[in-house]
Amino acid sequence: MEGTVVAGVEATCVLLQTGSENYLLLGADPRVAVPGRRIAVRGKVEPGMATICMQGTPLVVSEARAIQ
Repeated sequence: MEGTVVAGVEATCVLLQTGSENYLLLGADPRVAVPGRRIAVRGKVEPGMATICMQGTPLVVSEARAIQ
């Protein structure tokens, strides 16, 4: 999926806004998942996973890359 990275309310939390959904990026390379950047990610959505961020649907990232 593709979207724009945004900062979460907690300092270590980053989300992917896809337009219709917000996904909490878990395990994404912080050099790629930079707020304001458009990225493409692959991973597994884990809607029941507990996190400290309390924003977005958790997405365990297996691959992330910046979109030019």
